[in-house]
Amino acid sequence: MALDRVHLRKLLKLFLMKDSVRSTAIRADAQATMKKRDEGSSPGGDFHVPFWSDAKAHAAGGRDLREATTEQVDKNWRREKLYPKLAEGFLAWWNEKRRWINEAISTLPKAIKSSFGFVDIDGVVKVENLLSLRLGEDRFRYVYPYFAEKPLLTPEAARLGLWLMSQALPDYDITDMRILDVLRGEAYSVDKFPLIGNEEEIFRLRYRSILREWREHFS
Repeated sequence: MALDRVHLRKLLKLFLMKDSVRSTAIRADAQATMKKRDEGSSPGGDFHVPFWSDAKAHAAGGRDLREATTEQVDKNWRREKLYPKLAEGFLAWWNEKRRWINEAISTLPKAIKSSFGFVDIDGVVKVENLLSLRLGEDRFRYVYPYFAEKPLLTPEAARLGLWLMSQALPDYDITDMRILDVLRGEAYSVDKFPLIGNEEEIFRLRYRSILREWREHFS
């Protein structure tokens, strides 16, 4: 996906990379974007989508994630390394969550997705494919996944992500939002990592820098 219309998790991953690694990733994305514009879309899709679909089905009580993961690996050997690790990380978080919550947990059928645009830098950040949960009668959680093996998610990056989620989803309470580092089974919330007030400035500066570098490859 082109960086001027990008998923939040991809942007957070770029934020966390070392400068040289990030520059390589930005150049590769620019080249892929140019190829797509010249030749059209290639077959395939987001590598993590089948896993996350199975994880949400597990949360809804409709699938066993370990069994589903085995089936996904059988379908595509490229998933053999990462999918089982993602499954174990998700299950560690999910089982711990259920252990501490003495209320019924159910998934919400309505898909929640939105985006937030930075008009001054002509960039849009997408927030999609959340795991939406109801806890008991009147409590909710909106869980956004971060899948990357490296770099691992940091509290600072999680705060930036939570701020962006709150802007993209203004009708929902930020205290109900979570960013889940799936591989490590760790969820970040403003309860544990409160915003400190500079998230918008930092997010905007970093995204502007990435877009400037990305667009240089088109000139």
